Amino acid sequence: LPRELRLTRKADFDAAIAAGRRWASPYLSMRTTPNGRDVYRIGFAVSKAVGNAVVRNRVKRRLREIVRESGVLPGFDVVVSARRGTADVPFQGLKADFLALLGRAKMIANNDK
Repeated sequence: LPRELRLTRKADFDAAIAAGRRWASPYLSMRTTPNGRDVYRIGFAVSKAVGNAVVRNRVKRRLREIVRESGVLPGFDVVVSARRGTADVPFQGLKADFLALLGRAKMIANNDK
């Protein structure tokens, strides 16, 4: 993801977590808050409960690819947290889980995917 689409500062993560709305699914938790910009910004939080560094990085790579394909509605900061067991889910299952969260949050920009 390009830098302008990523949450990079701890203060941005904290603001989205503290003031954001929360949606949860079996494998992911998502917090969203309006950011007043014409793009979305997204960050990923994968704790050590998910697995070791190799596993956590693989989960983040998979989530970045899913976000790249999905089309998130602009104007929001989004923090996606992986839950225990996320590493064991097939890619298509994780993608369906994320898209279901976006749908519940009404944040899908392009509905053709």
